[in-house]
Amino acid sequence: MQISVSKWGNSLGIRVPINVVNTLSIKSGDTLNYEIKDNQLILSKKISTKEMFEKFYNKPMEEITIDDIGKAEAIDWGEDIGGEIF
Repeated sequence: MQISVSKWGNSLGIRVPINVVNTLSIKSGDTLNYEIKDNQLILSKKISTKEMFEKFYNKPMEEITIDDIGKAEAIDWGEDIGGEIF
């Protein structure tokens, strides 16, 4: 699939097709993460704190209780990048 790049003030912008918007469940004002890898621009939806907790505890936020803390398994969030590498 191809999309075009347009001038937007002093920057350049792209329009995200509606099928991508629906697939990623993104809306105007959402934050996207980007990565440049092998000469490719990779965009991904930034996960919200609520989504992070729900994924971590594998249940809706409303069902997470104090008893759940410490019982969850570790999640692989991917390769370390930036300042967290020691």
